[in-house]
Amino acid sequence: MKKLSFIFSFLFVATMAMAQQNLREGYVITLEGDTLHGMIDFRTSAMNAKRCVFKENGATEFKTYLPGEIDSYRFLHNGIYYVSKNVLKEDNTREMVFAEYVIRGNMNLYQIGSYEMLLVDEDGNEASFSVTKARSAKSQDALREEMGDVWKMLSKSEKAGNMIWALNKSRDNTKKTVMTYIDDVCTDGHCEVFEYRAKNTPEEDRAVHPWVKVGYKATQYKFYNDKTVTGYAPQVSAGADIHWDRLFKGLMVNVGIAYESAKATSDKEKYLRVKFNQLDLMLGPGYQFQVGALKTRVKCGAIYRAFSRDFAYPWGNYPGLDFKFDEQFGLYAGAGLEIPLKKFSLICDLDYIYDYNIHRKHYYPEKTKVLQNGICLSAGVKF
Repeated sequence: MKKLSFIFSFLFVATMAMAQQNLREGYVITLEGDTLHGMIDFRTSAMNAKRCVFKENGATEFKTYLPGEIDSYRFLHNGIYYVSKNVLKEDNTREMVFAEYVIRGNMNLYQIGSYEMLLVDEDGNEASFSVTKARSAKSQDALREEMGDVWKMLSKSEKAGNMIWALNKSRDNTKKTVMTYIDDVCTDGHCEVFEYRAKNTPEEDRAVHPWVKVGYKATQYKFYNDKTVTGYAPQVSAGADIHWDRLFKGLMVNVGIAYESAKATSDKEKYLRVKFNQLDLMLGPGYQFQVGALKTRVKCGAIYRAFSRDFAYPWGNYPGLDFKFDEQFGLYAGAGLEIPLKKFSLICDLDYIYDYNIHRKHYYPEKTKVLQNGICLSAGVKF
């Protein structure tokens, strides 16, 4: 167990040490109005609101800009557009943030972080509110207090004022509300309105990548009486790698299911044999990084044995045992290689599995532990 803890610690440190930027093309507009083109680190909405990590074309180093140090930044191809904004907080203090510009007109709409929407009218009046699911659990009095300033700003349009009270308020519904206000108030059609349609820009890499693999696993069972058996089992597995590059470049979550069936025999006592069928569910974090044209990855996580049927053949004077494990859990750690091709990638993984299983044996009322260690070499395709 100490060895496995060391492996987990090593993988975590290696992951942190090899952090990368999730770069996209974009530009920065300085306070003096100059436009600088280069690469911008594309992160989550909450992270993008706090800083802009930028490397100008031709430069060798990245520079981090905080809100207020530049006028704005934007990703290319009509990407998300962030502007420095001095916003009013709940405690009546002000804070500089990068707010996403959503709609520009006689009523401006911004998004701050993941859930906060900000309205600013032509006179500079502002009001903000949250679009989280928690709104639906609030009472009408609580909503009235939260949305009172927003309703006042939209009062020139009765329709928009009614729309803002919707419990299922979302970004899209808020955009519709603001556009309704602009249409009602600007009846002559001469108001300048621009909607920054950046829903899918900058283009994000596909987050979920399914995979299938076949492998071969060497396993050792250690029973309550210190007897051990070893065996080999073919394994079939399937799952998906879920990438979170906007949160942490290279970070992924590994989800999988594996089935194996094998026989194991004691090297010293040939009459001691175990046959097992297992269906394992696996979940854990991983980290992937580029090495030339190849991708390498490390991973670790937990295993839950959803189904296990073991048959322990006779040893000593006891008849054969047929039992299911009462509690089944384990850990895994491994490393792998990915070779990208046009439509899919070839993958190869080497995993170490440690299972700590507790069963209730027929002839003994006490719980008895069975340790299972295994090494699995597998290969397959990732889509």
